[in-house]
Amino acid sequence: MDIISDLSDELLLKILQLVPTKVAVSTSILSKRWEYLWMWLPKLDYCDSIGSDHECGRLQSFLDRNLPLHRAPVIESFRLRICCSCLKPKNIKMSVLTAVSHCARELEILNQFFLAKPEILPSNLYTCKTLVILKLVGEIFLDVPRMVSLPSLKTLELERVTYFKDGTLQRLLSNCPILEYLVLILKDQDNSGKLTVVVPSLQSLSLYIPYAHDIDGVVIETPCLKYFILWDLSWQDHYFLIENMPFLAEAYVDVNLSDTKSLIGSITSVKRLGICSKVIIFHLSTHFCSFCR
Repeated sequence: MDIISDLSDELLLKILQLVPTKVAVSTSILSKRWEYLWMWLPKLDYCDSIGSDHECGRLQSFLDRNLPLHRAPVIESFRLRICCSCLKPKNIKMSVLTAVSHCARELEILNQFFLAKPEILPSNLYTCKTLVILKLVGEIFLDVPRMVSLPSLKTLELERVTYFKDGTLQRLLSNCPILEYLVLILKDQDNSGKLTVVVPSLQSLSLYIPYAHDIDGVVIETPCLKYFILWDLSWQDHYFLIENMPFLAEAYVDVNLSDTKSLIGSITSVKRLGICSKVIIFHLSTHFCSFCR
């Protein structure tokens, strides 16, 4: 212990980053010097999936009491994973507020606990100028305000979230000027109306539409796209309007559409194409061009 105590705070923080956040926080009981050292950690990962209800309650109390006091000027990454009912909506909001106020660069919120009304995130999330990676999963209600600006966001993953209305997603996307990587996994037993993805800077797009998802149509315009993955298992007929993909290098398509030929015909610039689960590979050739006519 004496050898460790001789180390600088900077080096101790690097050591604490190598262990789970829960373990790093527990070092606060070692001595007066260690009491607040963990509060300078630039990476935080909280999860309530393991342990008793009592331990989950302790996590809730800890977040309420200590998270607002975090001292790191920049939070490089913040992850909150919720798998039981102990964490309340205020805990989620406080976590997001804290991360944003500390110039978060990566934020991941996973809420697997079913709620009658999905959680609404605070509006300041949508004006975080430092955010580079944003991942939202599960029982989260995406109500994008009029004032949106995410100038640094490059990676966005939205999995099984609930959208406030048609156009909510595109309002968010249109205010991410350098977005490059997008993953959209739509929610089962839900209705998204028309899904629009118009992102000039996007390079990679993955879209999953589950069987029981009611959707009217999909519009995609991504002129810089290089990689495209589409799983469309929806039982309902709907249209696809895909335009302007001149740089598409690889695509994988698995759909239930009756008019697959029309869909494939809209991505004729692709150099490598996989279709359905057998992943039939095409290279641009006269055979492929004939198929698309």
